Amino acid sequence: MAKAKRAPEKSRESVEALKNSLRESRDIVHAIRNENVDAFVVGGSQAEQVVVLQGAEHPYRVLVESINDGAATLDADGTVLYANRRFADILNVPPDHFVGTPLQNHFSTAGREKLEQLIRKALTDSSDGEITLDVPGERQRLIRFSFNPVRNSLNQNICVVATELTELMEASEALRSNEESLRQLSARLLQLQDEERRRIARDLHDTTGQKLAIQSILLARLDKTAKGLDEESRTLLTECKTLNGQLVEEVRTVSYLLHPPLLDELGLASAVEWYAEGFARRTGIATDVKISPQFLRLPPDIEVTFFRIVQESLTNVHRYSGSSKAYVRLKATEDQVTVEIGDYGKGIEPEKLNAKDGTVAPLGVGIQGMTERMRQLSGKLEIQSEPKSGTIVIATLPMERVRASASKESAAQNDDPQSDADSQSSDPTGSLVRKRILVADDHEMLRRGVCTALQKQKDLEICAEAVNGREAVETAIRLQPDLVIMDVEMPVLNGLAAAREILRNCPQTKILVFTVHESDQIVKDIYAAGVHACLSKDKGGRDLLRVVKELLENNVSYSSAVAGERV
Repeated sequence: MAKAKRAPEKSRESVEALKNSLRESRDIVHAIRNENVDAFVVGGSQAEQVVVLQGAEHPYRVLVESINDGAATLDADGTVLYANRRFADILNVPPDHFVGTPLQNHFSTAGREKLEQLIRKALTDSSDGEITLDVPGERQRLIRFSFNPVRNSLNQNICVVATELTELMEASEALRSNEESLRQLSARLLQLQDEERRRIARDLHDTTGQKLAIQSILLARLDKTAKGLDEESRTLLTECKTLNGQLVEEVRTVSYLLHPPLLDELGLASAVEWYAEGFARRTGIATDVKISPQFLRLPPDIEVTFFRIVQESLTNVHRYSGSSKAYVRLKATEDQVTVEIGDYGKGIEPEKLNAKDGTVAPLGVGIQGMTERMRQLSGKLEIQSEPKSGTIVIATLPMERVRASASKESAAQNDDPQSDADSQSSDPTGSLVRKRILVADDHEMLRRGVCTALQKQKDLEICAEAVNGREAVETAIRLQPDLVIMDVEMPVLNGLAAAREILRNCPQTKILVFTVHESDQIVKDIYAAGVHACLSKDKGGRDLLRVVKELLENNVSYSSAVAGERV
């Protein structure tokens, strides 16, 4: 009897189960018709299988499968509902084992945390980010993921697109490396160019210029003893003297243009004034120079850079502007150093001037060099121009960079200190009648020539010689000579610095600067140092003895008697 009662109950349970299954099937069909189902997960004897529906959206799925980017659909927890083959390839996961798994499982801990943040954000808004994949035995790979919520869906699904950036990243790194190598090469080339210019300029001054100066002295002596020569010989001698003078002037000009000695000896301000003066004389372009009182000495590398910019800019004014006037401004504030060069010429055509960064296209080699020089110093070069309104070149450098370079230079100098001057002095020796002369020059032939020209005079005595500025100071303090004949350019300590020390310790000593440099600016700076007279070496044979005697016998100071005049 009990068994009979259990049979109807089982039948009712089976009918209820069938009704539930029917309702579930009806809901599924309804969802499929409304395109709310992407795939079925079907259990099997081996493993679960995902069956993807192919309906009206089939052409779009074919398109998604063919693109080079990875594409996938996730649920709110990050489980992969659908993924094209490229998505699986990017993550290095077999496609059959990818769908139905959480996307986070295929990343390392750091990548997983970032991915979860992106997925949470994508439930309400778009999100994107780059994640690095570490694949054992392979190079690191950089993947960019873009997440977007699916708006027309009953569930909170997310669409994700994966783009591999590995090759792009490697290409960018290679490009940056190449650019850095090119910049380093460019900086080295500019440095070598400056060093070579300085070397050639010094060779012209120290070798060719000195030999021509000695030759001038010898020709002058020969001219004084050539009274017995015939007319033709005297004519030839005069022509030799004329040609020698022209060679001295040409060598001096070339040496100055390559690397002006004022730049090392007295700094940028004096070098710019000298160059502008010569530029105006050579080109006929009136050049106004104004230097702010706060503009002091700068580290050598910075002074060289600014001087080259002035030099190149004024050259461009002469070549291209058609302007009859130009100007140079040197300014210094607490924040930056500024060098400005301008003209009033025809300007630069608008299509050639990039208003954003002030560069010129196509760039000339000179402008490229100026730009690169400033970039190496962490400075900026700007070019402003309007048609028929002239051009302005502005180079600016932060004062922080100036201070950093100065500190570096100071540290280098501390590693190689110069010897201090010997402060002890002794009483001068020798005849009270003869005037005692110290000859200071780093060229033996020049010292020999000066000594030969003076030592025959009974009232003059060459008491000592010095081969550098420091030795000249020490010897002058020790011997207290009546006169020091010295060059401007000397090793260890330059001539003007040496002259200041000598005059401070030996106020009764007269100083005659005997140099191949004879520009007005150099003469002005020489006299500003307190020097009594300045004589050009190419005029030494004719005027050396006269100037020496006038300084010693008549107690004449050329800095006041012939202010600014070259003797």
